[in-house]
Amino acid sequence: MLYAFHSIVPGVSMYEASQDEIGIWKDTKGVAISVSASDLERHAYCPLSWKLAKDGHDGTGVAISSGIDKHQKIHEKVEKFHNRSIDSRREIAVWTWTLSIVIIFLIDSIAFIVLEDDYLGISGDGFGSEKIGDLDSGWYYLDMYDTNSNGWNGTDLIILDGNYNLISGPYELITGSEERVTFRLSSDCIDCIVIIRGVSDESIEISWSLSTTDILPPKELGKFLVMLSASVLFFSILMIAFPWRNRLGWKEPEIKPNEVISTFDQKLFKPVWQTVDFVGGWISGGRIEGFALLSSIVIMLHGVSLYAADNRQQAALILVFVAFFWLILSSSQLRKVLISISEREKLSLELGIDYSTKINYSDGSKESSILSDENLGLRGRPDQIVVIDGNFIPVEQKTGKIPNNPHLSHKIQLLAYIHLIESSTGSTPPYGVLRYGPEVAFPVEWNDSNRELLMKNIIEIQRLTVEGGAKRNHNQIGKCKNCSRRHACSDPL
Repeated sequence: MLYAFHSIVPGVSMYEASQDEIGIWKDTKGVAISVSASDLERHAYCPLSWKLAKDGHDGTGVAISSGIDKHQKIHEKVEKFHNRSIDSRREIAVWTWTLSIVIIFLIDSIAFIVLEDDYLGISGDGFGSEKIGDLDSGWYYLDMYDTNSNGWNGTDLIILDGNYNLISGPYELITGSEERVTFRLSSDCIDCIVIIRGVSDESIEISWSLSTTDILPPKELGKFLVMLSASVLFFSILMIAFPWRNRLGWKEPEIKPNEVISTFDQKLFKPVWQTVDFVGGWISGGRIEGFALLSSIVIMLHGVSLYAADNRQQAALILVFVAFFWLILSSSQLRKVLISISEREKLSLELGIDYSTKINYSDGSKESSILSDENLGLRGRPDQIVVIDGNFIPVEQKTGKIPNNPHLSHKIQLLAYIHLIESSTGSTPPYGVLRYGPEVAFPVEWNDSNRELLMKNIIEIQRLTVEGGAKRNHNQIGKCKNCSRRHACSDPL
């Protein structure tokens, strides 16, 4: 059926529209007549009040201004709770990272202490040469000693192969009583010879021993880690500077229906690390770049610490000191975590929500997105959307007198939000929540009868939009007196 009105008559709208197969009213272009969740709430309260609102008559009165103020305060607390939740997650992530560094450094220090050199049983003293047999390729420790602690006084030590070719050295103990040098044989040495060449007569005071190890010496390992960290840092900077994702053919990810609410969350609130639709660009970075930068810092610290050590004992001591420094940072970060958690717990009590509740969306900002179903012409913006047991649950906050049971008008408004979440995400909320203050909450089940109730009211509002004729649907004096648009009503009780 088609309705066409070409004159403006009191109580009648000028509109041309027809109903589709399920009863939804659509204009000549096939666009469904727009109905908001607020329209549904006002219409269920009183169709005449809804019509007055459509005609531009704003609600007035102490209850309206008080409700707006209370609503805003609730939204501010919700947003603060959400931000504290994100802060907690971020602080915990940073604390975990710093604590992990402490653990890594401590494990390394213990490893350097526990691991022992493989003593070859090769030693000597005094001037002259000594055959030490075959040596495999790898890393070796040469320990030099001076019993008088005055150095070798120009004496040095060299290692030759069986053909008297120089393999390693010369080495000299300048001062002190002992010194360890590290050298590497790039290939096997057959019939190796150690020769001490001296200019001192006190040859009896000098001696040496040879050890091997299956792991890189600290200084050499430090060199490797420093070069590795420099490479990682360089590539991190390149990844931040250039849009490499685009060059590799990475495109903006298509947002799946069940990710719609998550995108709302990130539009309204700052994400923990990276937005859903991040694709990189010039001078921009995401999780990969952040991880690479942090890794380069940790590797660099490790490398510098090890490079400063002459032996594994020194390396272990340095790593313990570095671990202690990071432990101080970790303790400071833990304090931030505890403060954030404490504030979050306080806000959860004030809002009457569970501490672990994840808020994905809040209508506390003009920037918050509107959910819509173009097929029905339905649109709306719930107060909050929370995640409970993996389901998106709409929450509608009411600030008036706490009823024994939820008002029908509030229930229908909430049903609209449930449907909008279902149509936007492809995931069906089992229920929605009506909250009257922090203490009272009513769950509203999403079932066939409530679906039918919602559709009936949507179609009725669309009909009134097209045909006009909205009238008062009750005879309750109290309801009329409490109506915020009573001042503009032509049919008050």
